[in-house]
Amino acid sequence: MSTIAAPQSLLDRHHFLLRRLHSLTGIVPVGAFLINHMLTNYEAWEGAERFDGHVGLIHQLPFLLLIEVGFIFLPLAFHAAYGIVIALQGRSNATKYPYMDNWRYSLQRLTAWITVAFVLVHLVHFRFAHWFGVLDYKEANPYFFFFTRQGFELLLPMGLWMVIYSIGLIAAVFHFCNGIVTFCITWGITINVPSRQKASIAAAGLGVVLLAWGFMSLYALANFTPDAGATPPNDHPIMQHVITDHGTE
Repeated sequence: MSTIAAPQSLLDRHHFLLRRLHSLTGIVPVGAFLINHMLTNYEAWEGAERFDGHVGLIHQLPFLLLIEVGFIFLPLAFHAAYGIVIALQGRSNATKYPYMDNWRYSLQRLTAWITVAFVLVHLVHFRFAHWFGVLDYKEANPYFFFFTRQGFELLLPMGLWMVIYSIGLIAAVFHFCNGIVTFCITWGITINVPSRQKASIAAAGLGVVLLAWGFMSLYALANFTPDAGATPPNDHPIMQHVITDHGTE
């Protein structure tokens, strides 16, 4: 007696396409945005004026909201949502078969969860902080450096924010760079062991650069003092917060 197969779900019917789109969005545009975002944050190491100039150029882009929604938020939301589907379906066997590839598979899933949580915290902490009565970043223009520094002093101690951002930074960078290696395999770019090893070395090198940018920017923000670089007028609300906490010369 023959049996009737259960109808496939939408996700099952389009599994191949969705996996390819998930892989692609992890590199472009999400990965490209990560690199640009880390480079922008690195400018904090060069000083407040340099950081403000770089961020100011970004905020002067025409149709910035459409760019953010279409090329950042929507691809990021899709990559995260379908990534959760993949993570829930996957099974790790790294403890049973402790090979490098199995550990990388497990770490890719673990860092995915951490990165999703971190991105949500980061968005609420800065991009949408005005929803909770915090100074809007637009009001901070052109003093983005001081707005960012102020944001790290809200709600939680600076030291705790640094721990949260350090964990999120490491997770996001590993997930992206390890994802580059799997992307190359998925799309047939690396077709043998030597080419895969080269891709792994290149991805690791990129990861070191991104981590350096990230930790240098966190250090610059955590150790900022009012006399470091250009400062906004003392009557600016951001500067008032800095003066209250650190005093002036």
